[in-house]
Amino acid sequence: MVSPVPPDTTPDTTPDTTSAASRLRGDRGAATSLAVALLTPMFIFLAFAAFQAALWSHARTEARVVARDTAALVARSGVAAGDAQASATMVLEADTDMRNVMVGVSSGGGVVTVTVTADAPGIIRGTTNSVSVTSAVPIEEITP
Repeated sequence: MVSPVPPDTTPDTTPDTTSAASRLRGDRGAATSLAVALLTPMFIFLAFAAFQAALWSHARTEARVVARDTAALVARSGVAAGDAQASATMVLEADTDMRNVMVGVSSGGGVVTVTVTADAPGIIRGTTNSVSVTSAVPIEEITP
């Protein structure tokens, strides 16, 4: 008769792969959380920077429009330079967020030149940007 094989009494030294796999699966969530925690401030900063650039660009556009319209009033409609300058300053101070508005109107050589200088505010304190725009329009007159 054949004797039964005795049970193997050697300890099992193979690693438990199922528990290692479950531990690795849990680490993926931690890596994602860490990436989100590190990248979120950068995305918020980029969003604020884009919004700030848009505000400054809008302020420059407003100054350019007022300078062009003021130059056209003086050159084509014959409005006095002082009246046009006062009107442009009043419009920029009342209708925009710009501070320290200065408007200069000069004419010479058949051209009216209007320069608008102001400070465009930022969304964060201390991020004010200086805006300076010049527009030149030829004076319309009948020449013989």
